Amino acid sequence: MNERVALIVLALVTALAVVFAPWAAINRETGARSAVVLLPERYVDFTGRTQPVELPQQGAVFVLTLMGLAAVVAGGALPVKARRLAWLAGGLVLVVGTAWGMQRLTASVDAARFDAFLSEVRGAIERPRSAYDVDKLEALLAASGERDLTAGLAEADAAGLVIRRLPYTNAGVGFSAFLAVVTGAFALFFGARIFKGFSQVLDRLLRAAAVPATAILLALLAAAVVILALQATPVGAGAQVGGAFDALVGRLDTLWYAYYSMFHDSLGTVNGFAESLKFATPLIFTGLAVAFGFQAGLFNIGAPGQMVMGAIFAMLAGIYMPGPRLVVLPVAVLSAALGGGLWGALPGWLKARFGANEVINTILLNFVAASVLLFILSAGNVFAAAAVRIFVAIGVFLVLVIAALLVPAVRRASKRAPRAAFAVGAVVLLAGCVVAGLPRAGDQPITVNMPFKVPGNEPKSRPLNAGARLPQLPAVLGVSRGGVNVVRIDYAAVLALLGAVVAAFRVGRLGRRLKGWTARLVGALLVGGALYGLGALVGIAGVNTAIPPTKLNLSFLIALLMAVFVHVFLFKTRWGYELRAVGLSPRAAEYGGARIGRNTIMAMAISGALAGLTATHYVLGGALEDYALRQSIPTSDGFDGIAVALLGANQPAFIVASAFLFGILKYGGSVLNITFPDLTRDVVSMILALVVLFIAAKGFLPERLTNPLKWGARQEAAEAAAGAGTAAANGVAAGAPVATGTEPRTSTARHRDHEGEG
Repeated sequence: MNERVALIVLALVTALAVVFAPWAAINRETGARSAVVLLPERYVDFTGRTQPVELPQQGAVFVLTLMGLAAVVAGGALPVKARRLAWLAGGLVLVVGTAWGMQRLTASVDAARFDAFLSEVRGAIERPRSAYDVDKLEALLAASGERDLTAGLAEADAAGLVIRRLPYTNAGVGFSAFLAVVTGAFALFFGARIFKGFSQVLDRLLRAAAVPATAILLALLAAAVVILALQATPVGAGAQVGGAFDALVGRLDTLWYAYYSMFHDSLGTVNGFAESLKFATPLIFTGLAVAFGFQAGLFNIGAPGQMVMGAIFAMLAGIYMPGPRLVVLPVAVLSAALGGGLWGALPGWLKARFGANEVINTILLNFVAASVLLFILSAGNVFAAAAVRIFVAIGVFLVLVIAALLVPAVRRASKRAPRAAFAVGAVVLLAGCVVAGLPRAGDQPITVNMPFKVPGNEPKSRPLNAGARLPQLPAVLGVSRGGVNVVRIDYAAVLALLGAVVAAFRVGRLGRRLKGWTARLVGALLVGGALYGLGALVGIAGVNTAIPPTKLNLSFLIALLMAVFVHVFLFKTRWGYELRAVGLSPRAAEYGGARIGRNTIMAMAISGALAGLTATHYVLGGALEDYALRQSIPTSDGFDGIAVALLGANQPAFIVASAFLFGILKYGGSVLNITFPDLTRDVVSMILALVVLFIAAKGFLPERLTNPLKWGARQEAAEAAAGAGTAAANGVAAGAPVATGTEPRTSTARHRDHEGEG
C-alpha cells in the first residue's frame, strides 16, 4: 500500500467518522457517561441531565473539515508536485480548522461552567445558610466579570459555599476530531516530500517504523472488537437514547473514550506521565538485555533469573557495605550488574564450551534463581543434618576445583579433554555427596535463618542502609516534602537540552563542512539556544507544576545511560562490530579472526548485567513498597523485555520508546479499569500480546517494506534473469550459438578458469 492509497483510505474513514462519530464531548461523568457533539451542530446526551451548550461556528468547522478531506483525496489523482502541494494545503486546513473549532468549543464550555457557578452563587444568596458569608458572596457576584472559575471557586469556598460538582466536566476532543487531526498530520508529513532532503529522511523513517507502527495499529483494531463486546454503552438513568444512529454514536464514543482513557492520563497529567516512566524503567533494562543478546545471535530468555540475582547482590551490598554514600551507592549499582552478569555468563560459558543451547539453560536458570530467592527470604528453613553436610561438601568441592584450575598442568589437561574432566569432577562430587549424606548418630534438624531477613514470616529483607538508596526524581528536583508540591520548572531548558543532544549527534549529517566534535558542539549550542528562545517565547521558561508523590527514581536516568552505552558499544566500537558480525554469521566472523567463544560469553554476561540493573529500580530505588528486597519482585518484566526488544527492532533508541509505550499501556490499564467497570487490565495484556504477534508476522506487510535490501536483491536478480532470457531469445532468432551451462568448454576457457582459481 503506497502513501496515496493510505491517505485516501484514511481521508474516507475520517469523512465517515465526521458523519457518524462524536466530534467532541461537552460533559463526561463518572461511569463514562457522556454528552457528545457531532458536526454540524448535532447533539446526543447519554447522561440524561446535561443541557446543550451553544457552540458557534460549528458549520464553518464542518465545511473546513470537508474541504481539507476533499483536498487530500483529490491530491491522490494529481501529478507528483501538485499532489504534494494539495496534501500540504489539505493537511493545514484539517489541523488548523480542527484546532480552531476545539478552541471555540473549550471557550463555550468554560463559559457554560462559569454560568453554572454563578447560578450556584445566586442560589446561595437567595437561600442563605448559617455557614454562608452573604456579603462576600454578593461581592463575588458583583465582580464576576473580573475573575476566572478557579479564583471564583476559591473565593466561594472562603465565603462558606463549597461547590463540589459543576456540569460540563472533562470536556474534550472526540473520535472524528482526532481522525481529522491525524489525517491532516499525515497529509502534511507526506506533502513535505516536496523538499528533497525531507523525502530521504521520511523514507528511512518509514522503513524503520513500518512494522512496529502497523503491528500496534492491528493490535488496537483487534482489541477494539473485544472492548466493544465486553463494555456496553454507559447511559444515565434519565437519558432518552433511541434509534440505530444514537446507538452507533454511543458505541463509537465508548470505543474512543476507552482508548482515550488509556493514553490521556499517561501523557496528559504529571502523575500519569511519572507513573508511565516508572513502569517503563525496568522494561528499558530488560529490553536492552534481550536486544544485546539478539545482536550477538543469542536468545537470552533468562532475564527474570538475572533480575533476581542482580536484586540479591544489590541487597547484600546495600545492607552490609559500609562507608559514605558516594562509595556505597556506586558499589550497590555495580553489584546489581555483577549479579546479573554472572548469572548470564553461566549459560554463555556452557554454550561456548559445550555447545549447550542458551534458551534451555536460561529458562532452567530462571527456576533456580526463583528458588534461591524463595529460600533466602523464607522464614525458618529447616534442614536435615545430612543435607547441611552435603552443602558443605559441595562448597569444599568448588573451592578445590578453583584451586586446581590455578595449576597450569591441570588447566591444560582440562582444556584438552573438557568432557572427560567434567565427567570425572561430576563423579567425585557425586561420591562426596553420597558419603556426606550418610546418616550419623546424633543427627538433629538444623534451622537456618538468613541474617539479612526481617524477623517474622514476611518474605522480605531488612531495609537498605541510607547510603545505598537511590533518590526519587522529585527529591532530585528539590521536592522533599510529602504530598503534592508545586514547583517552578523551566521546560524551555529541558526542551533546549534535548534538542542540543539530538543536534550533537545529527548535525554532522547536515553538510560536509559540519564534521568533528567542535562543529557538533557549536551546532548543538545553536540549536539549544534557538529552542530555549522559542520556549521562552511561548511561555514555558518557568511554569508552576504540581509534582505528586511518585516512586519514579534515579534508576530511570541510569536506564537512559545504559541505552547510550549499548548504542556506543554495539555501533561505535570494534568489540561491538565483532559481536554483531558473530551474530550475523558466526562462520564468516570466525574466518575473519573473531573468537566465537569469547564473544558468546561476553554477550551473555553484558546482557545479564543489563537485566540485573533492574534492581536499581526495585531494590535500590524503592519502587516496591520500601527499600528492601521482596519476594514479590515482578520478574515478568524479564519476559516483557522480549516484546520491548522486538518492538524496538533491537535498536537502543527504539527500545526506550517501545518501553515507554508499554509503560503508558500498563498505567493506562489501571485507569481503564476505573473508568469502565467491565474492562480490566487484561485488555492491556491482550494488546501487548497482539503487538508481539503482529511483529512476528511482520505486520502482514510486503517484503518491500519489511526487508528492502532482500527485496531489492531479488528484484535485481529477476531483472538480470529476464535480461539474460531476452538476450538468449534474440540470439536464437539471429542464428547465433547460445552458451549454456552444459556445453563443452574450450581449453582456453578452462585455462582462464584455472588461472582465476589460482
